[in-house]
Amino acid sequence: MAMQAITQCLANTHSLSSVDLLIYASGTHHQSLPYDASAVLAALDAPTSLESFDLNSTCLSFLSALNLAQNLFLAKRYQRILIVTSELATGITLNRSFTLKPEVATLFADGAAAFLLEQTENEGLLTSHFETHHAGYSFCQIKGGGSHINPHTSEHQAYLKNCQFEMEGKALFKHVRKTLPAFLEKGFCSSPVTLRDIDYFLPHQASSHGLKKLPSLVGLPKEKIVNHFSTLGNQVAASLPINLHWLRNQPGTQGKHVLLAGTAAGLSLGMGVLKL
Repeated sequence: MAMQAITQCLANTHSLSSVDLLIYASGTHHQSLPYDASAVLAALDAPTSLESFDLNSTCLSFLSALNLAQNLFLAKRYQRILIVTSELATGITLNRSFTLKPEVATLFADGAAAFLLEQTENEGLLTSHFETHHAGYSFCQIKGGGSHINPHTSEHQAYLKNCQFEMEGKALFKHVRKTLPAFLEKGFCSSPVTLRDIDYFLPHQASSHGLKKLPSLVGLPKEKIVNHFSTLGNQVAASLPINLHWLRNQPGTQGKHVLLAGTAAGLSLGMGVLKL
């Protein structure tokens, strides 16, 4: 999926040889080693001079990569940065050997997106803000796969079970409901625009329940909030760029202010404002 996204992204613009840096920004991974950006470049037979690395802040990976790319541009380190996000999320929820909560089993979907960013005089992110609330560390977990729980130290069935996604949905939503309004207020403190100036709110498509509560939670009408959960599901880090791509291609959106925001396992909150 990552290869297809990159191929489509570059089809009518630049070749891969003109890209200075590839950031693979995803919450799910192809394998433990080597890192996924390297795997993508190998599959594409890319120029060996291309720099690359992975960035994983789970569902906020794309927004984190966008923020990092902006700062790298400001430092004049690169001319073109390619961000690719590819999530095969159903693999962590479709194991029939274990009984999953309905809220987990029906939550995730697969997806991929790629964005080519270029150093220009135009504005990028008008503002961005991130916080990690470690009190929510246990709310969303995949315990297996690392040094903590691995095949060498765990019984086989126990290891497989710990490789499945676990979520404390009620605790997660309660924490987000409590912290999100103040978080957004803090993020807009350093912004040249206010929440009233926002034309579209593009949230991470975390859950149907969470998206329905957003209008009253953030004080924006539901008409301004992009909600494609019923058709696309939760595509982990791919949900933001896929919906951003959709929004950019809608008539009359050029020059509009878009708020991108969401949460990630950890528990982290992130936001950024773009002018299309």
